[in-house]
Amino acid sequence: MSFLVLLLVGLIVRFTPWRHGFPLDAPGFWARRIVEGAPYRAVWPTLALLALPLLLAGFVLWSIGGQLYGLLTLVAHVVLLLFAIGRHDPLGSMASPFEEAWQRSDQEAAYHIARRDLDLDCENPDDLLRQVDASIGCAAFRDYVAPVFWYLLLGPLGALGYRLLNRFELQAGHPAHPSVTRMTHALEWLPARLFAMSLALVGDFERTLGLVKGWLLSWEISADQVVADCIAAALGDEQAVDSAPLAVLRPVRVLVTRSLLVWAACIAFFSLFG
Repeated sequence: MSFLVLLLVGLIVRFTPWRHGFPLDAPGFWARRIVEGAPYRAVWPTLALLALPLLLAGFVLWSIGGQLYGLLTLVAHVVLLLFAIGRHDPLGSMASPFEEAWQRSDQEAAYHIARRDLDLDCENPDDLLRQVDASIGCAAFRDYVAPVFWYLLLGPLGALGYRLLNRFELQAGHPAHPSVTRMTHALEWLPARLFAMSLALVGDFERTLGLVKGWLLSWEISADQVVADCIAAALGDEQAVDSAPLAVLRPVRVLVTRSLLVWAACIAFFSLFG
């Protein structure tokens, strides 16, 4: 059923207005409510509150199990996975204003847009373009790859649990923030390296693989650094200021799309023959 759920979610994200997930970012809303309700609450009570949606979702899945020949379970899996995917649309509208400014050769406007929309601060055009590419790659990883990985491993509760931790990680300053950051890092460690391998398969293989070998088993290197470095290596000379096409972000979007297709092919293979 996992492949069917992923197929349905992919079709919904691709062909419906829900490219950014549900209109309500439920995990983000719950994370903000926890922080706003008690900004100085201790770590363990905060984690317990963060896990409450998982208990509710688990109860719903248990109560509808086997009904209507599993149709209700299928719908519940699709809904929970839609809650778990991110909301940046890295293959579509993300960074589109930046790209439009770049196409007009207005690099000053592109710089201000990147600073406003992507929280990037770099005036050098080459470095700025690499950082925007990295932002798109990291968004694709956190919006699609990591939730799908944990869905395949632990079901919809795994995907939703990852999204709750990811959204709470944005609430800096809370006493539970360091613990949540460590948990998120642990959940991202393996899928980030698998994503890097898929980037190597569809990009500059030798350069990316050589990079992966250097930190493959290093626990300290974050998912952001893994994805950013591998995006730059996989693109190689295809993405540069002097040789950039009009659609300056097209190379990175094509690269990420091909990488996701590698994941889809692997999932389909294991679903059929696993």
